[in-house]
Amino acid sequence: MGKNYNGTQISQSVTVSEVAGATVKDCRNKIFVYDENGKAILATGGTKPFIGVALIEAGINDMFGEESGKVEAGDDIDIQIKDIGSVLAGEAIAKGDEITAGADGTAAKANAGDYVLGIALSKVAKDGYARVQISKYQKNDWKNNDYNPKNYIHYVTFCYILFVLAVGCAWNRFFLYFCK
Repeated sequence: MGKNYNGTQISQSVTVSEVAGATVKDCRNKIFVYDENGKAILATGGTKPFIGVALIEAGINDMFGEESGKVEAGDDIDIQIKDIGSVLAGEAIAKGDEITAGADGTAAKANAGDYVLGIALSKVAKDGYARVQISKYQKNDWKNNDYNPKNYIHYVTFCYILFVLAVGCAWNRFFLYFCK
């Protein structure tokens, strides 16, 4: 498929070109993940790490808009993988919300355990375009996770007590041996 760069601005944001794993009616400003074959498909939740967000000029670019953004399986999709981009909101998003994928590759608020695409830099209603600082990570679930801070503090305290006992026993043996 040939590239059409009409309307595309030059920017320093890093993008990749990935092969579509399925037909997508409109890929523009939607969130993508890899399928089991390493091809780009729409994200349908926060359960997989994200590739990034399809550019506004990704897919077919027709001047009537009937098929704008359409991508067939095997076509290339240009995907922004870092910096600041725009994503289509599938629900109301507040400035500062952690963004994950909702249904059909749209943005949604992240819950504990979800993979996060980034932080919303604007407030938008459903079907609006949210500006997002792309900084991919997985949101911690402190309630159901081995890395609970309380467990960590208990572990560190336990290790400290063992250390003190070991050092105390060593000093005790030292004095008993040399101070006879």
